[in-house]
Amino acid sequence: MAPKPKKRAIASCEGGGGGCSESKSMIDRLSDLPDQVVHHILSFLTVMDLVRVCCVSKRWRELSLSAPCLNFDEIPSGCRSTCRNRLQLMTYLERFLFYRGDNKIQSFRVNWERHYMDENETVCICASEHYRLITWINSAVRCNVEVLDLKMTLYDPEEAPFPSSVFLCGTLRSLAVDMNFTLLRTPSFGFSSNLTKLELKDVVIEDDRFFKWVSCSCKFIEELHLDQVRGIKTISVESSSLKIFRFFDVFNTSHLSISGEKLEDIVVGWYVESPSNSSLNICAPNLRCLSWSGKLMNHLTLGKFRHLEAAVLRLRPDENELDKVYEVLCSLCKVRALMLDEATIKVPFSKGSMRAPIYNIHCLTMDIGSITDELVPAIVSLFRGLPNMYILCIQSKPPLDNPQFNTSGFDMGYWKLQNLAFIDQLKVVSIELCNDSNGIDLARYILECAQNLLQMIVIYPPQDSEIVTRKLKESKIASGATVVYREKEKRG
Repeated sequence: MAPKPKKRAIASCEGGGGGCSESKSMIDRLSDLPDQVVHHILSFLTVMDLVRVCCVSKRWRELSLSAPCLNFDEIPSGCRSTCRNRLQLMTYLERFLFYRGDNKIQSFRVNWERHYMDENETVCICASEHYRLITWINSAVRCNVEVLDLKMTLYDPEEAPFPSSVFLCGTLRSLAVDMNFTLLRTPSFGFSSNLTKLELKDVVIEDDRFFKWVSCSCKFIEELHLDQVRGIKTISVESSSLKIFRFFDVFNTSHLSISGEKLEDIVVGWYVESPSNSSLNICAPNLRCLSWSGKLMNHLTLGKFRHLEAAVLRLRPDENELDKVYEVLCSLCKVRALMLDEATIKVPFSKGSMRAPIYNIHCLTMDIGSITDELVPAIVSLFRGLPNMYILCIQSKPPLDNPQFNTSGFDMGYWKLQNLAFIDQLKVVSIELCNDSNGIDLARYILECAQNLLQMIVIYPPQDSEIVTRKLKESKIASGATVVYREKEKRG
């Protein structure tokens, strides 16, 4: 039991004479807190600060050494600038871990970069850090860690594989590994993992049995994040518990298959090297949100996402891939909110002959460059297939070299002749404009023809403020809509 904190006298100055007298005694409130509350406060400190707290008193030393959250990720760069400093720091931290003993570690976070020496320096002695870092990981496992977040830049990741003891830790709930292509071997299928979240970045998977292990042995996994994993060309995951899947890859994977009844959120950023030899298979009947960026692969199996609420498509289709884009859009037939980039709009709709199979959309966001003459027919064709749309957002970023290039061929008369059905449903519009006629005339068409419009937000660059506002204020607004003008913030 922790000793009862002592009261300490507080002197207060009273009276006009400036004399000070001891008026009352107060309890040291920080020392009077329960251990679990103090541990929560200590969880916000770095390990360097925890070591300093050890010097305050015997009780605070015990509390610091038993703190369940250890953050080795905010160490001043000066402490790791030279071989000598790094050696002293590692010894310092290892001594702290030694004195902790087997006290439970709830969360252990490490961010450790290798030592990059100047060209004129002699041989670096820091290569041995690899084994010492592995010792830290094993210490966390021994202390029944629940959250393990490892970001390490190793010297030679082929020297030793990732410690298999981590995957055999029964208390582990969340694991994040970012270790510049260290080797992950397949754990034993006989062990049932309690992982609920797994994040892998810049690692090498020994063989495709690893994801079979995830499918079979991780019965409680809800989140799986894969970013630039290497070593295998085929990734296949089938899980009855998985809810969130994130996948980012450039040229490493050829075949991806993800399946799960509980999958609600999928993000895919995949730029395959050979789309003709690649495949994507998604079986997620209860999917709510989908974001897909990258190339279209030759073999697609998506099914119907009948519960889809929001989707983002940033595809890079070729001109001969119209059918593939149409297949993707058919899978999104029930989506309510959709975001499309310029390439995804231009290929299937540019000839004006294809009607979008996504007529249930209520909110459309277009992320484009400028509303060029080449793009306008595609936009019109897209609009024709969206009779139920009542929220429209147009995000534009004109090219810096010539933002007004080829942007003046479609005036108000053209837009009125299209007889677009959605115009009577439209209620809210946000549109980014610059000094180009096509965009301004589209905004004027909406203001003058959308009888149920409630609000239009117009965003413009500072240099185009006068011409944009002047032309729009000349419009005869068909409804009582509020028009809000905002200056565009600079993008980084």
